[in-house]
Amino acid sequence: MTRRLTFRRAARRGVAMLLALVFLALFTSLAVGLAASADMNMAIARNRLNIHQAAGLAETGVQLIQKHIGGITVPATHNAADVHAAIGNQLRTALYSSTMVDANGITWDAIGVTVPVITLTRLDNRSGMVNLTIAASGGALDDTTVTVRSIGQFGNATRTVTYNLTTQRGRTVLNDYGMASRSVISMSGNAIIKGVDDDHASEGSILSASYSTTNAVQLTGSVYVSGDAGVVNPNGHISNKGSSTIGGQQRIGVQEPQWPQVDQSVFVPYATNVRSTGSSGDLVLSNIRIPPNTNPTFSGNVTIYGVVYVQSPNKVTFSGNANLIGCIVCEAPAVNNLTDNQIKFTGTLTTSGVENLVDGVPAGSQYDGLRDLTGSFLLAPGFSTQFSGNFNTVNGCMVASEFKFTGNAGGTIKGGVVNLQDSTFEMSGNSPIIIDKQHAVENPAGIVSSYRLVCVTGSYVE
Repeated sequence: MTRRLTFRRAARRGVAMLLALVFLALFTSLAVGLAASADMNMAIARNRLNIHQAAGLAETGVQLIQKHIGGITVPATHNAADVHAAIGNQLRTALYSSTMVDANGITWDAIGVTVPVITLTRLDNRSGMVNLTIAASGGALDDTTVTVRSIGQFGNATRTVTYNLTTQRGRTVLNDYGMASRSVISMSGNAIIKGVDDDHASEGSILSASYSTTNAVQLTGSVYVSGDAGVVNPNGHISNKGSSTIGGQQRIGVQEPQWPQVDQSVFVPYATNVRSTGSSGDLVLSNIRIPPNTNPTFSGNVTIYGVVYVQSPNKVTFSGNANLIGCIVCEAPAVNNLTDNQIKFTGTLTTSGVENLVDGVPAGSQYDGLRDLTGSFLLAPGFSTQFSGNFNTVNGCMVASEFKFTGNAGGTIKGGVVNLQDSTFEMSGNSPIIIDKQHAVENPAGIVSSYRLVCVTGSYVE
């Protein structure tokens, strides 16, 4: 009996030990599983952290490039090498004093721009890297679009962000104002500038960018401006003495506009016939070049087809009935002197654009190519221009370094009027000047405006 009890007790102890071992194995397996799961979760969390950090680094690179090259001026050649050089020089200048990148290590060529790898260190001493490249889209050497590629790396994670920038022609002051001057704008008497109708009243806007005096726009008498009157100088103001009216807003501290540059070279090859003297009789001329210091006066009835190229210094006067089917282009003077360089219209002026140089009399072949150079009537940087006679319609923009409209000078100008110098812009006549941009050429020939890098909407890709 005693032996049986002992055996039963031993059996129960054995079962208990077996159960204990089973549970021990089970708990050990669970512990191992939990440990493995924790390690896996930690790895997943670490990977996610690395991915987020890499994405953040890539985004940082994009923002850095966008900050420094978005909106910069680039050459209008659409040559990738020239665009990359502009971008590279801009980045070198902008990042010259930066401690996170060696600006002198920024390189460029016809393929693209490369920025040295940027290393960023966190407070826990873990580091990440940003690799930046800018290249012509598709590798085309004459492409107008570049792709910014930013690769962020943190730990074992890598993320890439790209977006595109494209060259876009900038707007000059000709696009936004009827008359704009780097000088004071003085309007007196019954001077009027307006758009072609009430729906286009804003085209009769004026802008003064003079800093020589705070009295930037001076209105005296019964002057009428159908659009806005703007002043660039934040300390400038608009004076109104009399009963003058401004149909739009009066704006002070307007952002400095982009002023057009004149490229006479597209017209010069057509000016093949030298004309050193004026005339008091009837005269028909074609594609003429007026040599310097000849100072001709055309007091009779003169009709000129094609280009009138005036070399400086010179004083050219049209005091009779002048009919110009074409444009007037002036050589920029070597020395700034508005007294020695003048174009005067004191008689009646009738104009028509180069697109109207049709075959006939004189022979039309000499105007081949010229007919495509539309939108400009007078390009005279460095010259004073004076209008005291009558004109009906001027078929193109006018750009010079001084303007004076006096007497009964007035009519319609298809484009705009821009004075490039802080000299004189004066209107004191009785006839209105009407600005017609609806029938003007958007990019007039001989007018050079800069191109800028702008972001392409929807091009951002992660």
